[in-house]
Amino acid sequence: MVVVVVRVVAWETGAEVVCPRCGRVGRAGVDKFRARGHVYEYRVIRHYENGKVRRCVVERVGGPAPAPAASEAAAGPKLGVNAPGTEVEVPEPPVFTDEAPLPAEVDRVSWYITKVSASWGSLRENPSPENLQYFVRTVRQVGDRLKVPVEDVVAAAEYFVKVRSERARTIVNEAVKRFIARLIIANTVHFVSPEPQPPPAPQPVVVPEVKVEVPRELVDAVSALQSRLESITRDLEYVKEQVRQRKGPGARAVARGEKKIEIKEGNLYWMIREVLRAKGDLTKEEIAAEIARRFNRQVSGNSLSGRLSELAAAGYVAASRSGRRWLWRWVGP
Repeated sequence: MVVVVVRVVAWETGAEVVCPRCGRVGRAGVDKFRARGHVYEYRVIRHYENGKVRRCVVERVGGPAPAPAASEAAAGPKLGVNAPGTEVEVPEPPVFTDEAPLPAEVDRVSWYITKVSASWGSLRENPSPENLQYFVRTVRQVGDRLKVPVEDVVAAAEYFVKVRSERARTIVNEAVKRFIARLIIANTVHFVSPEPQPPPAPQPVVVPEVKVEVPRELVDAVSALQSRLESITRDLEYVKEQVRQRKGPGARAVARGEKKIEIKEGNLYWMIREVLRAKGDLTKEEIAAEIARRFNRQVSGNSLSGRLSELAAAGYVAASRSGRRWLWRWVGP
């Protein structure tokens, strides 16, 4: 553990620094505050926790930051905060187990996987339009460079931002996992045979097959991933159909978070849940018949369609095609 004196070196907006007030890591920035008709600028450090931003005010912007002394330049890490005389404990940086540089192809793919995972982590914690745009841009950039398809991952992420349900999050997790599997498969060395060489004599020359040694664990992992890639297409078809079916204004309001689903005993949402839990997959007509039989209530087709669409937008029910019929099932709590 190293103890350093935190002083202003250069205030770089967006730089990751150690806060002199609370000792946590945050990002440097400048915020404006209005008081008594005047606007004041303060250097702050923003801490991002659970989708919220907490600010520690460091100092008022009043002039250029002083340069460090020569003795401080060699004392240790320089942090972009202004707190003269504040002592902050900075731990020693970790040491990598293997100091040798990674092979070029492995290093490139590992970095792309890290970028995609970090981008999905930000979107999962805060499904905002800005984080969605950043995630889509990162995925498309990596997909274009390694020549792998990305449309299913993009569609799953857009569905998650619209619905924000646990099932939608699970679908994106599976899509991202399969996208990473494609990156690995696209850069995996496979068994190859050399091209036949021209014979030096009229007699044909037998060229033995040459195989590249690949770890058995990697071959098994790639084979397992390849065998599961087909199911992502079915999942994405389901996602697209769910989005297509969400036609009514009530379903759109639920998807945008403007309307809340309240399942109370006696209302139509509750009756649909009880019927689907008891009977499993049913068509809309069968649901209406069961409600009439069990609860002695007649429900119109339009009313039932609207409630099913709202429940689907909230992630409580799901639909699947069976021939020309749509079967509804309960998937929520």
